[in-house]
Amino acid sequence: MELNWTPQQNMLLRMVGEFTNQEVAPYDMQIHADGHYPEGLLDKMIGTGFLGLMLPRQYGGADFDPEITAEVVRRMAQGNASAAVTLEGHYKTVEQIIKFGAQSLQDKYLPTATSHIFAFGMTESSGGSNPMGIQTTARKVGNHWVISGNKIMITNGGLATVYCVLAKTAPDELSVFVVDSSMPGFSFGKQEDFIGLRGVPVGEIVLDEVTVPADHLLSQQGDGMLVGDSAHDDARILMGAALTGIMEHALDVATDYANERKAIDVPIGHLQSIERKLADIAIGKETTKLLYQRAAALKVAGQSYSEEAAMAKAYGSRTAVSACDDALQVLAGYGYSREYPLAHLILDARAMEIAEGTVEKMRSAIAQSELNK
Repeated sequence: MELNWTPQQNMLLRMVGEFTNQEVAPYDMQIHADGHYPEGLLDKMIGTGFLGLMLPRQYGGADFDPEITAEVVRRMAQGNASAAVTLEGHYKTVEQIIKFGAQSLQDKYLPTATSHIFAFGMTESSGGSNPMGIQTTARKVGNHWVISGNKIMITNGGLATVYCVLAKTAPDELSVFVVDSSMPGFSFGKQEDFIGLRGVPVGEIVLDEVTVPADHLLSQQGDGMLVGDSAHDDARILMGAALTGIMEHALDVATDYANERKAIDVPIGHLQSIERKLADIAIGKETTKLLYQRAAALKVAGQSYSEEAAMAKAYGSRTAVSACDDALQVLAGYGYSREYPLAHLILDARAMEIAEGTVEKMRSAIAQSELNK
């Protein structure tokens, strides 16, 4: 479904398109090869106001809704998926502070969210899909909490200055705290060297007796799963958008080549075997788009969107890998060459079969939701 954007939203989308075409897409291959963003790109993203799209106006944001925010992520991903995922990690974290943070916490940190990257830390070597396996703890000392532990594989880890951190506040109780990288006892650890989404820093944070005020607790003590699940649901909508953008990128490459490359005197795009691959990519792209847009619409309406967000991520990630592989096959030997982006698009899409909950976990959650209806 094509949404009816307001004049203000259309102006934003034009700006996103121009920025992506001029500042992001030309560096797509370089970002993958170098394993980081080109110098100045993040400053330019900050300068455009992209970080504050969904922030309330009183904190310097534009107060756009989840539908337009997802559209921005999709269009950014058409140029480079890493840039889109950096925005996704920031947006989902900021949104949890908006939803669950005390007024004093919001007043302290949300004004900085227009110029500083935020990140969410849940995963540990001892706990990923099963968060009760984590070892990070938070203990109450007077009017403060003291947090100790390590978080790994954080999207924007090392780049972000503010982190939402999942910790145990009792043996069978989880809570989420906002931690500032400038706090004593906070340090950065290992940076991952992933095969895809190579522009996004993914790293470890080390918390050694970090003391945070009581108002840095999100929601209530023991609501860690509530906050964590909310962050996952919000991220999965945006991942569906990013995956759609990846497939659009792959389809553009494949159709351009299929129109130019000829078998004798006929463009290969007129061969039935190629037509089928292009059609499958287009179908997968549009279906993923409908799924994430449906989840975003439910979110705007104040209805439950957890299952639909999981569908967008589960279906979109598996389909995007297949779609990019089909696009590679259209280009044949050239598709397998580093001269074209299709190999790295496959790797970018493959990351999203794991991040924010594995495809297997998504399918279990979707199945349980259907069984409980």
